[in-house]
Amino acid sequence: MKYLLYTSIIILFLQSCGPMIGTVGMVSLGAASKEKGLGTTINDNLIKTKISNLIFKYDKELIADTKIFVNNGSVLFTGKVSKPNDKIEFTKLAWTIRGVREVNNEIQVTDTSSIKNIARDLASMGEIRARIMSDKSINSINYSIDVVNDKVYISGVATNETELNLVKNHASSARFVKEVYSYIILNKDTR
Repeated sequence: MKYLLYTSIIILFLQSCGPMIGTVGMVSLGAASKEKGLGTTINDNLIKTKISNLIFKYDKELIADTKIFVNNGSVLFTGKVSKPNDKIEFTKLAWTIRGVREVNNEIQVTDTSSIKNIARDLASMGEIRARIMSDKSINSINYSIDVVNDKVYISGVATNETELNLVKNHASSARFVKEVYSYIILNKDTR
């Protein structure tokens, strides 16, 4: 009897979290909990729901063409958007959620710039990632980098102010970069 009551409470709780979990969420909850544990699975589903709700509030049209995957606090975005700023907004929104450890944004932008701009942006992003990864005083996994039309958007979690400044300096010194927008928060932030 207690088992039935607890199961009913969990189902009601998860279904009230948002439209994204529903029945499919319960099926995935059961399958995934065997691999990584019930607590981690619930946390991942809550992170996914919170991100989905933030994206829905930002622009409900973006939900249909994108997908969100969360595994042990690591967020992966896939799909397509029409504007580069929407892709960047996904990353920024994900980093505002407590429990997020890493954000990988693989969303494709359908309204692209010229081939020349795309090549420059890819070169800048590669250069910045290489600099951050080779700097031993930076935990590179904590940062997401997007470059659009020579503008760098960095988000993530810095251990301290020194690390934050190092990341921004690496980004601003890349070859084609004109502007750097930092959405980095400090680890002591109590989100």
